[in-house]
Amino acid sequence: MHSWRQQPLNIALMDRCPLTLEGLASFLKTLPTQAKVVVKETSVRAVADSVVYQQADVLISEMDGEDETVAQGRETLLALCTQLPELRVIVYTRCQNAEEVGRLLNQPNISIVARDDALPLVAEFFNRVLLGERVLSPQIGAFLAPSVSGEEAATRKLTRCESDVLAFLFNGMSLRQIAELQRRSIKTISAHKCSAMRKLQVKNDSELFSLHGNITRQLGGKWSKGT
Repeated sequence: MHSWRQQPLNIALMDRCPLTLEGLASFLKTLPTQAKVVVKETSVRAVADSVVYQQADVLISEMDGEDETVAQGRETLLALCTQLPELRVIVYTRCQNAEEVGRLLNQPNISIVARDDALPLVAEFFNRVLLGERVLSPQIGAFLAPSVSGEEAATRKLTRCESDVLAFLFNGMSLRQIAELQRRSIKTISAHKCSAMRKLQVKNDSELFSLHGNITRQLGGKWSKGT
């Protein structure tokens, strides 16, 4: 993979609309991380075939393309991620079917970004994935949030520092950005995050972000979309 070299990352794009493909290609040029679009396709099936031969580093795709259902697109993406575990996939989607989207969460190389996210947030999320992180849009996490009994009690155990760190994370900030904002070390911020995750009984970022909607409601809207 290209993580430690200066060459641009190879990007594959999929959207059923050719105009959207061109827009995404132009948008990628505005990101801090260098990227080169090597594949543009209008179906998940076609882009999956192309990615294998073009050696793309990152795939940005809707869940369905021309002549395929969301379920078909999802299964193609999951199979591709299994075949190419080092490929980073950003599912940039309008889909709000919790069952369909939720099935992507167990695949560790898939990030999910909502089409309704503001462009600055999309840029931040895309760039973080290009740098090797995994992201889940707060909007996606909100509609995936399960109804979990006992979650309210766990939320009450969070300290102010832990609550603040989760609030910033849910608003799309990285640990480094939170550390700079609060003038603390990344190690300290990471410790608050890990402590909060233990109290909430979640094992990874996907599970954490899936609780976003419920936690926000329990705290009376303290964590709004703006920071």
